[in-house]
Amino acid sequence: MKKSLLLILAVLILIPLGVVSAQNGETLVVALGSDSLTFDPLNYDEEVTNEVNLHIFETLVFNDTDLNSVPALAESWEQIEDTVWRFYLRQGVKFSNGNDFNADDVVYTITRAKTWEQSQYKGDTSAIKEAVKVDDYTVDLVTNFAYSILPANLKSLMMMDKESSENADPKDLAENPVGTGKYILVDYVREDHIDLVANPNYWGEKPEIQSVRFRPITNPATRTAALLSGEVDLAVDISSRDVEKVNSSNVATILQAPALRIIYLNIDGWSDQNKGVEPQDAFKDVRVRQAIYHAIDEETIIKNVMNGNAYIATGPIPTGYNGSASGVERYPYDPEKAMALLKEAGMENKITVTLDSPNDRYVNDGQIAEAVAGYLEKVGITVNLNLQPKSLFFDYVAVDKYNTSLSLGGWYDGTGEGAIILKSMFYSFGKKAGYGTGNRGHFSNEKFDELIDEALVTVDAEARAKLVEEAAVILNNEVGFIPLHYQQDIYGVNNRVTFEPMRNKHIYAWRFSFK
Repeated sequence: MKKSLLLILAVLILIPLGVVSAQNGETLVVALGSDSLTFDPLNYDEEVTNEVNLHIFETLVFNDTDLNSVPALAESWEQIEDTVWRFYLRQGVKFSNGNDFNADDVVYTITRAKTWEQSQYKGDTSAIKEAVKVDDYTVDLVTNFAYSILPANLKSLMMMDKESSENADPKDLAENPVGTGKYILVDYVREDHIDLVANPNYWGEKPEIQSVRFRPITNPATRTAALLSGEVDLAVDISSRDVEKVNSSNVATILQAPALRIIYLNIDGWSDQNKGVEPQDAFKDVRVRQAIYHAIDEETIIKNVMNGNAYIATGPIPTGYNGSASGVERYPYDPEKAMALLKEAGMENKITVTLDSPNDRYVNDGQIAEAVAGYLEKVGITVNLNLQPKSLFFDYVAVDKYNTSLSLGGWYDGTGEGAIILKSMFYSFGKKAGYGTGNRGHFSNEKFDELIDEALVTVDAEARAKLVEEAAVILNNEVGFIPLHYQQDIYGVNNRVTFEPMRNKHIYAWRFSFK
């Protein structure tokens, strides 16, 4: 799908001759693991889609390299009342179509994020009652309660141009983005390339990289081959089996960094609508959930499937996040105990389940699912594997569709707040608008919800952490999910460029330079 010729011509008219190519005529080429899903910044909250869109759009609040909240389109903010946050907007900012950025755009974006049926940012805006324009460059965000960590929830909420978006056809918004970011989209061919050029009217520091092409290459071996042939300057998620090959080449080197993304199993033991497991109520017995946890040899998965390039997970909150020190311990690999628990629950050799998993979204995701299936088979659980491409998987396992009882997933959060992670992943779905939007296992525990409610209104960070840690213990005891591992990010970098990974794994063209 190409952008229309008229739009490309219009963009090129706005861009001075010579800006379409990078300095010295160079274009940065980045191989991604999958394609962007849309250029409507509120339609999907998904890593690849977000990192592409964050070149085109901007947020009020952004992450620095340590995931601290720093000014972006908001120069500053303050909590002027318990339920009112005031944001002071940057002046002199223009959208790529020439329209001024102001308070009307913020009110429109937040309202659309909260109310648009297809918005995946309802969770991020669920605490916001309304956005109120104070003047052209001041906005008050009125919250439903004394929400102490609101700025952290705004780091991926990209601002849209009200004037050109309000009455636009959704298809046009998905294909022809208008943002205030450092780059402008000039060409897109699905599953082939995304071409961006530097925005000549960008309000801030101009990027060194003036032209960037993102290439979605789903096959890891093909990404490595493209890197070693010099076709791309950076390849994400290099297969651990290719690390030595890349490092021994004269073309590229490997960079590795601990990742924030956890890979885990959703297990539905709380819904009456769940599908894909027989007997249908099998997972409601905590002993069965414990058995599945004990049945999986995660250390061997890390060693053999991930080639050692992962970190074993005990809970959903990354180390260093507020609330990560819960003290929960991983259930040990113990297949004999797993079989004893199944027998005790009356489920010995009686369970058949479909394990749903993507096969092109996370590092070795299909292979991980196959390994998990093998371990469950060994303790007497019959497993049918359902591997799907990312483009189908996320809609299929959506929390409101109840299609899956056991699925492999991944979760990334860049806020630094454990309360936000637990609110999104495990708060009882349907209880509060915007809560539990990622709770595909439909975990539900009243005490857990109460602790998260209290944490979200607790200003003191240390006190908030204790509440989150207590909730994490409940989640672990109830086997609300089964943690597998945190990924290790592995990048292949062409020797002609310099690049420093960010902790949130986002690839930003402005962080590169040519040697």
